[in-house]
Amino acid sequence: MSRRDRRTGWIVVLFAFVALDGALIQTRGALVPVFEDVFTVSESYLGLVTPVGTVGFVLAMVLFGAASGRIDIKRFLVISVAATIGSVLVLGLSPTYLLLLVFIGVRSFSSGIFRSLDRSVLSHLYPDSRARMLSLHTMAWAVGATLGPLLVTVVMWEYSWRVTYLVLAIALVPILVALWRLDRPESLDNERSLELDDVKVLIREPAIYGMAIALVFVGSMESVFFNWLPYYAGELFTETVANLTLSIYLAAYVPGRLAFSYLAERYRFTDLLVGVGFVLVVAMYTALVLASGPALLALIFVIGFFISGLFPTLISMGIESRPSFSGPVNVVANVAAQTGFFLAPATVGVIAEATNIETAMTLQIGLAIALVVIAVSLKLGPLAGQSASDRA
Repeated sequence: MSRRDRRTGWIVVLFAFVALDGALIQTRGALVPVFEDVFTVSESYLGLVTPVGTVGFVLAMVLFGAASGRIDIKRFLVISVAATIGSVLVLGLSPTYLLLLVFIGVRSFSSGIFRSLDRSVLSHLYPDSRARMLSLHTMAWAVGATLGPLLVTVVMWEYSWRVTYLVLAIALVPILVALWRLDRPESLDNERSLELDDVKVLIREPAIYGMAIALVFVGSMESVFFNWLPYYAGELFTETVANLTLSIYLAAYVPGRLAFSYLAERYRFTDLLVGVGFVLVVAMYTALVLASGPALLALIFVIGFFISGLFPTLISMGIESRPSFSGPVNVVANVAAQTGFFLAPATVGVIAEATNIETAMTLQIGLAIALVVIAVSLKLGPLAGQSASDRA
């Protein structure tokens, strides 16, 4: 097999798994109203679905991403896909809500092993177009994420919600077979693991600590929509339309991330972040306070388009500052984003139970404002002296 064919094989596997990972995460969000009916739980308990998944994901990130230079990456990618297949099958068999939460955590840990290492492989395969490939990689996630809620809708026309997980487990099997047959990329020999002294170096890097702080708020905004958008829309639209709102939001991620894959190579990261932040503040306020009906659906798409570019832009900013630490930077980025995933959905659940879901969702406006403050501070502060060619 030629070098080009091997690289193509890796791209197919990496993009296919991340697409199915997106589908798995977003089927979870689409099923939140179903979980409420099937297991008879309150909004506060429903708000735990995303945080529990976050714990498993972050644990895998810390254990395996930080050790990316010491472990056999291909072997652990194979283990991850196999474990994900098994955990998805068990998840669909959950007899109680408590066990459902446990199996969500196990599934997230299993997939998290792969996600802690996939960007390291991609970064080394495409060192000269890293920002663009990372954006396209996240676009593949968006494709799968968009299809996830649609899969739930189609399955539940005729079958139980549990069949959704059976379908996704079967779809993972060809990825396992293809990955097993691939050779390990030689370029991974240059990957470095995260040592204690390296932590101090990374923390002092403005592009990396700026990335981490911003991603806490980006992760918060994304996770609130992932977990609560169908539930929120259920108060404003018919059940059929409400079920489609998450797909509308996620469908915007596909053109959004495609657009940002080009914008990230043409503009400074900080310029993009400031511009997108201001757009999101206006769009969030208009959508959650002023709009209704078709205008709200259109604004949901607009918000999805712009918010989709934040994660790949920020992680590209961090990795470009320290390319040899792509694995550790990936860990820092994901742990930061998952901190938002852990805190924000549960917070919305508590506020919704105390007031209502409409009031709770306005938290998104405050998160968008916080992101603007951080982006402007980076642009005018520690990254102010860098030129456009430095990319920050």
